[in-house]
This record gives sequence, structure tokens and C-alpha cells, in this order.
Amino acid sequence: MLRKITIAAITVVLAVCAGCESQAQSKRAARQRWDKTSARIKLTLAQQQYDAGNYDRAVKAVQECLNSDPNNAAARGLYGKLLLENGRRNEAIGQLGFALELDEKLHEGWYWLGVAVEESRDYEKAYTLYKMALLLEPTNVDYILAVADVQVARNNYSEAAKLLTRKMSALPRDVSLKVAAAELMGRMGKNERAIELYKQAMLMTGDNSDIAESLGYCYVFSGKWDEAAEIFDSLFKQCRDEQKKKLYLQVTALCSMNGGQYGRAVNCYSQLSIEERDNAEIWVKMGQAALGAGAPNRAFTCGQKALALQPGYSDAIALVGCAQYANGDYAAALRSFGRIAADKKNAGFSWLMRARCYDQLGQRSKAERAYKRAREINPRSELGDFLAKGKNIRDW
Repeated sequence: MLRKITIAAITVVLAVCAGCESQAQSKRAARQRWDKTSARIKLTLAQQQYDAGNYDRAVKAVQECLNSDPNNAAARGLYGKLLLENGRRNEAIGQLGFALELDEKLHEGWYWLGVAVEESRDYEKAYTLYKMALLLEPTNVDYILAVADVQVARNNYSEAAKLLTRKMSALPRDVSLKVAAAELMGRMGKNERAIELYKQAMLMTGDNSDIAESLGYCYVFSGKWDEAAEIFDSLFKQCRDEQKKKLYLQVTALCSMNGGQYGRAVNCYSQLSIEERDNAEIWVKMGQAALGAGAPNRAFTCGQKALALQPGYSDAIALVGCAQYANGDYAAALRSFGRIAADKKNAGFSWLMRARCYDQLGQRSKAERAYKRAREINPRSELGDFLAKGKNIRDW
């Protein structure tokens, strides 16, 4: 009987212990589920703070997430990004590497590890990491651009161009790919293709000033002065930033001058002179535009204004001499050009114009000696050939 009672008691105790163990396991499982749920909530909060640029709050939230779930790969990856943002590159690489050990399909981990590696200019390794991210997410534009950029850094321009061309076909409505391809074409000297791509991007975005500016400079590099002038004139009218407005106006003036639109150039320089009335260079440029527009009197006035601001300014003296020549006052022009005959920058031009003045004054022997001197100073002068053919300085 005693043995039966003892066995029964042991059975009861074992049953109670088993129940306690089962209850403890249930509590641990519940706790783990809660930790994972809590970690997901904290990760979402951390991501929101990161996207909003609140990095300190994001760090706090992601650390709380990792306290709840240390093996959360996405949280490790986000922590790595935040460390990289704070300049702690080595720690960031460690966190991102850990994240990829936990989940090798974490495409963001490969991408940001590539960013971290690229900072040390290890382009070969960065390329491999970016390629892994792109293999996992073939339509992610950031990854496409990263691979293309690092290919350019490795001087593999043709490979970068092939990638962008292929991805543009797959994602025809993505503007950033077209802009990146256009920039690359420009760097490769394929300006016509670059212009075509920038124009396509403009049609897709409307009045995007950054794209318009890039298109404008592409026109400049292609020597399409009229088109460039139109672009920069439009940018000037739309811009609200005073410094940029001034730059756009200066480029419009330059393009107008090169395109033979002297009237527009004069207007541009007139506007610039309002705020830069004490800038002798602006007055010279405005005078040069006026001379091209067939207004030598205005050119002369601009030259005199520049000289009042900067006495002895050789470009201003040259402008005054050209205006005098255009007005038929050859003796006065001869004196003006004589003042800059020893100037290193303008010496060749000075002797050419003196030769022209002597020609007009009928002093042939002096003209011949001046031409000879001009060719000795600058034997390949295009202007010399131009004037030697008897063409008018106004047409230059």
C-alpha cells in the first residue's frame, strides 16, 4: 500500500512539473513572438525616421529593435546605413556584412556595402557588390545608376553605356536613366546623342531647370549657339535665384555673341551692367556686342566707360580702337592701337589693326611693315588672315 501511495505521489509531482515546464515554454514562445512583433514595429518606426532625415531618432529606434531581435537582418542593414551616414564606415561595413550573413538576399545590404566600399575608391569590389544588388532587384534605378557610375570610375564607358541603354529599353518612362545616359554621352563626346536624350527627358518632365541647363551646355559644347541662347534666356526668365540669374544672363550673352545675335547680346550686357556698373569687363563685352550689332558709337562709349573704371585696360583700348576704325576715324584708331602694341595679349591684334589703318590712310609701306610684324608675333592668326583678305572689322 505504501509503495502504491509513493508511486501515485511521484506521478502527481511529475505531472505538475510537466505542466509547469509546458507553461514556461509557452511563455518563452509568447515572449519571442512579442519580441519579433515589437522589433518589426520598431523597425518600421526607425525606417520612417531615417526617410525623414531624423537620424538620431532612427538610431535609437533601430537599436531598440535589435535589442528585441538581434538577428533581424533588415534592422542590421538599416543600422549599417545609419553608421555610414554618421561617418563610421568601418562599423557600418561590419553591420552590413552581418546583415548579409543573416540574409544573403537582402539587396539593400549589398548596395549599401557597395557604397561603403566605394568611399575608399575600391571600385572593383564596389562593382561586384552593386552587381549583386542589381541581380536581386534588376529594375531598381538606384542600383542601375550605381553600377553605371562605378563602371565610369573604372573607365569602362562603353559597358556603362550598354547597361543604361538596355535598362532604358526596359524602363522607358524613367527620366533619371535618360539623364544619366545623356551625361555619359556628353562625357564620351557624343553630343548629338546627348542632346537627343536630354530633349526626351525634357518632354517627360516639362520645365525641369536642371535638365534644361544640362541641355543648354550640351548645345554650347556642340557649337549650337542659337539653341543654347534660347535655353539660357528661358532659364534666366524663370529663375528666382539672383546669382543663377546673373550666370544665365552671362551665358545667354556669350551664346548670342557667338551666334551673331548681337542685339540680344547687347540687351543682356545692358541688364548685367545695371548691377555690375563698376565691372569694366562687362562694359567691354557690351561694347563688343554693340560693335557686332553695327553700333560703333555705342561700342566707343562702352570702351570709354571701361577705361574710366580701369585705366590702361588693354581690352577696352582695343574696343575703342575698333569703334574708331568702324567709324572711319583711322588716325584716332591708329593711336589707340599703338597704345597696346607692346601688350602681350593684344600685340598681334594691335599690329594687324595698325596695318589696316595705314592701308586706309594710304601709307602702303607702313602697312606692309605692320602686317609683317603682326605675322611675326602670331603667324597663325585667323584674324590676320580674315583682315588680310580685305574684310571689314565689323564683320569679325
